[in-house]
Amino acid sequence: MKRIAFTLILFSLVPMFAAAQTEHEDVAIAQAIFGKTKKEIILGYVKIPVNEQDAFWAVYDQYEVKDDEINLERIALIKRFANNYDTLNNEVTSKIAEDYIDNSEKYFELYKSYFPKFKKVIGAVNAAAIIQMEIYIQTAIQARLQSQIPIIGELEKHEY
Repeated sequence: MKRIAFTLILFSLVPMFAAAQTEHEDVAIAQAIFGKTKKEIILGYVKIPVNEQDAFWAVYDQYEVKDDEINLERIALIKRFANNYDTLNNEVTSKIAEDYIDNSEKYFELYKSYFPKFKKVIGAVNAAAIIQMEIYIQTAIQARLQSQIPIIGELEKHEY
């Protein structure tokens, strides 16, 4: 029963992701959280000069492709956690935790590699604002996900 409850909790998140599998993951999730796409959020906070917009969006679209890959990996990790919840042991839990940490590091590597690219096109202040917003959006997404995922052993404390 606990497994069923956890699976229901996890897969209540799937509709948010399902439509986004062929699109940008963060776009759908950001829209669900903020009511806007990531591009709309960016345009609301960063004034990108007209003559720099095409170049910026070209770089940003490249960024989004890489961001989507990391997001898909994160979703697979959450599914792996759900699928193994009843049989978690030291080995399985260690591997999932290490992979999750590696996945989190990929986000910061992405920010680190794209900040100079953004800076070259739109300047340091705007590039920093973009990275700040990306971190803010990612933090909001992670907070939403984490609030839906029980801490290991949490389900055993409750009767369902």
